[in-house]
Amino acid sequence: MISKIKPLVFILICLFALIGCSKDIENKENNFTLDEVLKVLESQELNLVSFGITGYPLKLNDVVPEVYSIEAPGKEDPYNPEFIHFYIFNSEKDRMIGTKEFNKHIERAQFTTFPFLYEKGNVLIVYWSKTKDNPLFTKPIETALRQLE
Repeated sequence: MISKIKPLVFILICLFALIGCSKDIENKENNFTLDEVLKVLESQELNLVSFGITGYPLKLNDVVPEVYSIEAPGKEDPYNPEFIHFYIFNSEKDRMIGTKEFNKHIERAQFTTFPFLYEKGNVLIVYWSKTKDNPLFTKPIETALRQLE
């Protein structure tokens, strides 16, 4: 009887360990913090200044964005900055839901600035450019997001 229980207990312990490890991998994969995202953007010589919550930023999938002004040295009027919204979701799946919500909102909206969306893992970045054809910060944002690991 005891000889049959030992292998069964061993198998159960192994199963619990595998399940626990797979959950850790799932949770760590493609989940970034706001600090990590800010760090890679600032490495592209972008000056980001926290604006807190200004006006009524669009809440997506129960996430309120962190709002920052964005400028590069010598390129922008400090009294008329462009803005960037950072949505940090709990998971990549939640970010996809948030992106769908955003796209539904902008279908019929008219803006004075133009939204450019960038997605990586659990992060959605909305860069609000003053120009539709020649946004100033597209390249630095794309380069920074490629650096996120």
